[in-house]
Amino acid sequence: MSAFAATTLLGKVSAQSPTACADPATLPLSQRSRRRALGYTSPSTDAQKHCSLCAFFTSTGVGCGTCQMLSGGTVEATAVCTSFAKKA
Repeated sequence: MSAFAATTLLGKVSAQSPTACADPATLPLSQRSRRRALGYTSPSTDAQKHCSLCAFFTSTGVGCGTCQMLSGGTVEATAVCTSFAKKA
C-alpha cells in the first residue's frame, strides 16, 4: 500500500462519526441501556482517558475494540465511560 493510500485510509477512519465501530441504532436495547448507564461518550474529551488505554478494552482492529464492562460490546478506541480503569 502506498503512503498516500494509507494516509487516505487513516484519514477516512479518523474522520468517521463516533458510530464507525458500532451503529447505536442497531445495538440491542441492553447494550444501549448499559452505555447510557456507564456514561459512554465518543470521542473522549480527556486525552488521558479513552478506551484504548482502559483495562477493560480489547482491540479488534483499527480504532475499534470490545469492552468487558459492556459484556463484550463493540466500542471506539477513542471513547470513554465512567468505568475507565487505566491499564497497568
